[in-house]
Amino acid sequence: MTDSAVASVHGTPDDYGDTLYRVYFEVGEWEGIARDAITTFLVERASDHPAFDFDASLLHARPHGYEVDLPMQLIPEVVRALAEQNLAVYQVVRLGGV
Repeated sequence: MTDSAVASVHGTPDDYGDTLYRVYFEVGEWEGIARDAITTFLVERASDHPAFDFDASLLHARPHGYEVDLPMQLIPEVVRALAEQNLAVYQVVRLGGV
């Protein structure tokens, strides 16, 4: 892939690179279920993929959700993990690269 081709997919759904993005998940939290769902999913992914390192201290609580640094392709997977726990996802905001 040429440098221009890589730049054209950077930050898009076609970005399969290792670049991390700060992502905010606004969720309907109840008794830490959303926190646990996100943490469990990301710890499992980190064990399967050594290029992605995650531990629970990297998940930052916000008044209505959580922020975490993720590669682009994990964003929809986190939403899926939340949906599997029947948790409402009100918005997902990519805050920028880290």
